[in-house]
Amino acid sequence: MISGEHGRMFWAKLKDTLISKKQGCYVFALRAGRGATPWYVGKAGKSFQQECFGSHKLIKYNTALFAGRVGSPVLYFVALPGKKKKISAKILSDLETYLIRVAKDSNPKLLNKINTKPPKWGIAHVVRSGQGKLTKGESSFRKMLDL
Repeated sequence: MISGEHGRMFWAKLKDTLISKKQGCYVFALRAGRGATPWYVGKAGKSFQQECFGSHKLIKYNTALFAGRVGSPVLYFVALPGKKKKISAKILSDLETYLIRVAKDSNPKLLNKINTKPPKWGIAHVVRSGQGKLTKGESSFRKMLDL
């Protein structure tokens, strides 16, 4: 179980870094084997330290942990590089929406409730499409876009 005390210990270990004071988005995931599965995408409009371990977020994290899933909890932070701390509200909102949609494609059981509806379009074998063997053109197109 992840508690508020765990959050305080987490930030105490990072007290000499700038990340705690920055704005941005974060992804709570469970790491198992060679990869991690996203379970919740959050937006920190104040600072990561003020928002990542709030009671509402802890409920999300613990829901993922106690639903029979295997893995170690991890947090990924997306913030401006260097000493800049603030991000415009519009960019932050767009970033959150993008990350939620990508995470939802990766894990259909993502715990976010808003911005999870996928767009109504797709590109066969490239974006939001079924499985199947790719043609040379489809493969080349995906590679060109680094998908």
